[in-house]
Amino acid sequence: MTEPPSQGDLDRLRADYQALTARLAEIGFTCEGSLIERYTTCNNPHCRCADPEQRHGPYWQLSWKRAGKTTSKILPAQDAVLYREWIANRRTLEAALDEMRDLSRQATAQILASHDRPLHGPDRPRHRAA
Repeated sequence: MTEPPSQGDLDRLRADYQALTARLAEIGFTCEGSLIERYTTCNNPHCRCADPEQRHGPYWQLSWKRAGKTTSKILPAQDAVLYREWIANRRTLEAALDEMRDLSRQATAQILASHDRPLHGPDRPRHRAA
């Protein structure tokens, strides 16, 4: 039989969890999807873009899933700056939530073990697809 968890272990998990909840309050607006930098050619053989190193752009494109299909919209460069921040915020949020799930699972396992009861459920919390 494994040794029951110490109160210190559970206190550490609670402290780590509280630190994550504080981080959540600092996260700004979020946005689904990805920002893509595109360069294109105009197919004019006399244009500079005929050289792959001198294509037109960058053009910014926001891409996301809607009803299982990829949707994309071209954005002005000044909007791309905002979307880049919002997408980074979403990724930070998702990473913090994943950590919170992991900490919660560890705490749950320790609490149940201290009562000689097993943990039921999946081996690892399911993670949301990016």
